[in-house]
Amino acid sequence: MSNRQLYLRLLRQFTPYSGALVATVLAVGVASLTDVLLIGQLQNVVDALGAQNATQGTMHGAMAAGGVLAEVRGWIDRLMPVTPGEAALWTIPAIIMALACLRMVSSFGGDYGAAWLSNRVQADLREQMFARILRLPNGYFDQSSTGTTLSRVTFDANQVSQAGLNVINVAVRDSVATIGYLVTMFVYDWQLAVFCLTLLPLVAAVVTFAGKRMRRLSESSQHAMGELTRVLDESIGGQKVVKIFGGQQYEQRRFDEVVKLNRQLAVKHAATAAMNSGIIMLMIGATLSSVIYFAMLRAQANALSAGDFVTFMAALLAMQSPIKNLTKINEPLQRGLAAAKSVFGVIDSPIEMDDGTHGVARVAGHIELASVSFHYGGVDADTAPALADVSLDIPAGETVALVGGSGSGKTTLASLLPRFYDVSGGRIMLDGVDLRDYRLADLRAQIALVSQDVVLFNDTLAANIAYGDPAPDPARIEAAAKAAYAHEFIVRQPQGYATQVGENGLRLSGGQRQRLAIARALYKDAPILILDEATSALDTESERQVQAALERLMEGRTTVVIAHRLSTIENADRIVVMNGGAVAEMGTHEALLAQGGFYARLYQTQKQLAH
Repeated sequence: MSNRQLYLRLLRQFTPYSGALVATVLAVGVASLTDVLLIGQLQNVVDALGAQNATQGTMHGAMAAGGVLAEVRGWIDRLMPVTPGEAALWTIPAIIMALACLRMVSSFGGDYGAAWLSNRVQADLREQMFARILRLPNGYFDQSSTGTTLSRVTFDANQVSQAGLNVINVAVRDSVATIGYLVTMFVYDWQLAVFCLTLLPLVAAVVTFAGKRMRRLSESSQHAMGELTRVLDESIGGQKVVKIFGGQQYEQRRFDEVVKLNRQLAVKHAATAAMNSGIIMLMIGATLSSVIYFAMLRAQANALSAGDFVTFMAALLAMQSPIKNLTKINEPLQRGLAAAKSVFGVIDSPIEMDDGTHGVARVAGHIELASVSFHYGGVDADTAPALADVSLDIPAGETVALVGGSGSGKTTLASLLPRFYDVSGGRIMLDGVDLRDYRLADLRAQIALVSQDVVLFNDTLAANIAYGDPAPDPARIEAAAKAAYAHEFIVRQPQGYATQVGENGLRLSGGQRQRLAIARALYKDAPILILDEATSALDTESERQVQAALERLMEGRTTVVIAHRLSTIENADRIVVMNGGAVAEMGTHEALLAQGGFYARLYQTQKQLAH
């Protein structure tokens, strides 16, 4: 996407607030125009001090301007009339006071409108990004770190809003001021004004060159800021591991490197901006010194009155500030465009495929895998398949345990059931219907998940149990908690079910967190249950309580259990042994032990280690 297309898309974010945008831009333009009109009063003030000189100056100015410029000069005189003598004593101050009042009102309107619009668009972008993030496929998160995604939502969205409205405001305000001062200069002496414009092509060339460099630096800065956020997220989130394994120096070194990179890019960016502005100001300075010299010559030749000369020079000096701002506008613009590329990259990321049309209230739970294969990264990826030609039939209500070494494919197989990933080959059927034919929301409504890494939200215990229910039922929440053996520890909390669990439930023990996850699954009452290492991180006492809760949860449900502790799946209806992405063995606990194969060896090894 080109810069032009990117910026036009950014401007479209303001479309819902077009009325406020027009009012804000108009207020900014009026505020800038009042500055120009106030400068124009200098001629009246100076010439009013000597009526005779003012009359002569007006004659010379009109003769010098001629034609259209003479008409403009006459229009200015009619707009802000000055009568030499006593009338000027109250006319000029009255005009200046009126302009000052208009400046105050318009300036406030412009600043307030800009702040309101920027924050509204920033909020809209963040809402769009978050809505898209919630619907992105798991593959996106496999390739993008949490820190980078956080940086895009927080930092980049802010940069985009700055590039949007603030750039418009600066462009309008300083363009109006520059044009106004130029008109003023042409009115009072067009020959000197033409001389001042000779440097515009050079200014444009400098701005273009600096803009390209700042765009590249801005993109690098966005990436570096994402890396900084990622390192912070990993170091803070894993602070226990960092401490116990003495990784402070390693993490400090990683953090110092990304901080150094951010600092270097910031300095390069600032140096480019400073050089851009400095060269342009040097050009303006050279022009100014030349103009002052020629203006003094024309004043000596009576081609300019004292008032004309003062007004021309004041307009020339005042024009430096808006020109400087216009040359600097490229810096936030390029930074914002780089951020916009990142923001719209998230918004445009393809969401999970949900083209199914089959809806269902509740399935029986019959799952069938027919020659299923799966490659992470797609079938063209240069990696071995995570699953290869897996066929498996799980009748409704049956409990099937998946066991095997790391990388055997058991977790991948379980992740295909709720369509966290789609199969690369073959198909998975639920009650005789391909999973891809179900509407995604209807499919996932049939599945509950309890994993080793319990995710709890910084909300109340009740809200975590009824998570996803827009109208939670307190009676159902309590019944689910009792069935999960969680009611007793919940009522001992300071506020019972209304107690806040803290960030990711850190105020709770591992067993309590697991029982809350089981209560959440019981509350959902889905016909299919996935248990992913649900008891592997618990002590013996907690495991006993959680196992009892799991047995109650599994009643009447099709259950897929992923387990390393083989002692927890001895009662499963079937045990499927995975190896290298394929099914190596299958049968009951007793049958597999009798075979004396991979499962039997693994079971005996764990039994010996337990003793």
